Amino acid sequence: MKDKAHVIVLGMGLLNLAALPLWRLPVANAATQAVGYALLGLGLALNLLSFLALKHAASGHIEPIGDLVSSGIYARLRHPMYVSFAIIMLALDLTFGSVPGTLVTLLVFIPSLVWRARLEERTLARRFGKAWQAYARRVPSLLLWDLAKGGGKRKDG
Repeated sequence: MKDKAHVIVLGMGLLNLAALPLWRLPVANAATQAVGYALLGLGLALNLLSFLALKHAASGHIEPIGDLVSSGIYARLRHPMYVSFAIIMLALDLTFGSVPGTLVTLLVFIPSLVWRARLEERTLARRFGKAWQAYARRVPSLLLWDLAKGGGKRKDG
């Protein structure tokens, strides 16, 4: 199943994109579009930083194809690419004022990203052992999920 995780997450994203033109919010105006465009820029920047840090290790598969990446944006966040995908989808939902898109993002797409991140973390723990454990203790995983349970706190302050 873990080899198919990227296909499932991609499918959830496509489902969200398909829902965008349906039932728009009456508040979809210049203000929500401005917020949407700002979030889109943030999400795209975070995605670019993720690709730059991964270099040749970006494969779309859960099984790592290189060394443990813990530099660049990965020194601050374990799954910046997944966070960027969530931000981009929410940005599109706001920009289009899409109620179904927002619901799909919040109830299906983001949970599928969390599921995939957990699969990936188990694989990384097996592959990199103590190096992964030390990295995981020091760097938060998916922002709010780690902050809510107190994980990913830095030892140095």
